Order: sequence, then C-alpha cells, then structure tokens
Amino acid sequence: MAGARAERRGEAAAVVAGEGGEVEDPVEGAPREEPLEARPAPVPGEPLDAIAEGVGAGAAVEEGDPVAAGEEVVILTMTGGELGVAGKDPAEARATRADEARNAASVLGAKVEPFGAVDGSLAVDAAGTRKLVEILARLSPSLVLAPWPLDVHPDHQASGLLAWRAFQDTRLRFQLYFYETCNAPHTTSFRFDPTDYVDVTSAMKKKQDATLRHRSQGPADWLEQYTTLARVRGFEVVVANGQAVLV
Repeated sequence: MAGARAERRGEAAAVVAGEGGEVEDPVEGAPREEPLEARPAPVPGEPLDAIAEGVGAGAAVEEGDPVAAGEEVVILTMTGGELGVAGKDPAEARATRADEARNAASVLGAKVEPFGAVDGSLAVDAAGTRKLVEILARLSPSLVLAPWPLDVHPDHQASGLLAWRAFQDTRLRFQLYFYETCNAPHTTSFRFDPTDYVDVTSAMKKKQDATLRHRSQGPADWLEQYTTLARVRGFEVVVANGQAVLV
C-alpha cells in the first residue's frame, strides 16, 4: 500500500502490488506480542477496486495518490442507498446517493460503478457471486478492499462475503483486504484484528472532504468517529493517523 505501511517485527512477507503501492502479506503464526513499526513502500501502477458500503476505505484509497501514479481506482457501490435518505422515495434517494458517491469519488480521483443491488437486500447467493466475479474479471484489479463481514449492517455483511466468494474463484487474481467500520448503531465491525496498517496522515483532509460530500447522510454527526479511529490506529503503529486492514 502507498505511503507508510506498518508490519510486525520479525515477519517474513511476500509483496503484492495494489492500491497505489505495495502490500506485504504477513506469514501466519508470527508473534502477536512483538512491536509494530511503519516504513515506506514504493508506488507501482496497478488497478484497485474498492467494494464500497460505507466510508471506511476512503483514506486508504487516497493515500499515495494512486490516480496521479497512473492507477485506475474504481469504487463499486453495492447498493443504491434507496432506504437511506429521509423524506425521499426510493428512486429519489437512489439518485441522490449516486450523485453524492460520484462527488465524493471525484475528491479521491476515483471512479464509481454501481453493482445494482437494492438497499437492505444485498444477497449472498450464486447470482450475486457470479455478477461480482464478472465485474472483477472485467476490471482486473490487483487489490480489492471490502467491508469486514462481521458488521451489524446486513449490506456490509453481504458485501464482505461476496468479496470473499469472488476471491476464491481461481479465474481471478487479486489481493483481498478487509476494512473496518465504526458508526454505531448503523454500522460497526466486530472482532476486527488488523494484519496491516497504512499511514494515512497525509490523506486525512481528502478523506474528510470526500465524506462530507455525502450530505444526505449527515456526516458532520459521525465523521469524528472515523477520525478518532484513525488516531487510535495510528497510535498502534506510532504515526498520527492510521488505516487498519485485515488480509
């Protein structure tokens, strides 16, 4: 990953390209009690796909400016958010959320592609898996970010599980990382035990600007939860702001 990545001391690792830089994949069984450190990583030009249900991956997408590095960043919005705008019918809400998603992605230099599911009804089934595999085969990303499935939001659960199913398809070749959420009671990750970190300090301003583009969701009421989480994750690896992911 771009910028600075944290690893556990003493771990051997294989390097895979993605998200504006390189990600090292820790070896299983490494001592959990050993200290963490952040170190820089180079920036190769590889595509990234973020399966989006929430704002948890925003800073990781921005960190290292992957678009400026020649990468294509695609945010796949899994549902239309039809039930998420007070006072608007599903069609109006879907249009509002689509506009906001495009506006937010433009701040990050990313593109948006809709998956097409209805808010609250994303299913983990053969049809959904097949559709996601087809989309990922066309986009051919080297790295995919998806919500951690142990989440209180049903669409976050489904998004993560669909990504996991697609990851097991031998026709695809990408590295899968999960991100966490923290906007209780609407969305919260459980038992999220990070394997990797990104130093997102330089990306925080853009992450906040992008989040505020989702005006219908009242971001001023919950953005502080994510900025606090970034400070906590940064404290774990001795940087100002961190993004934790799980491989």
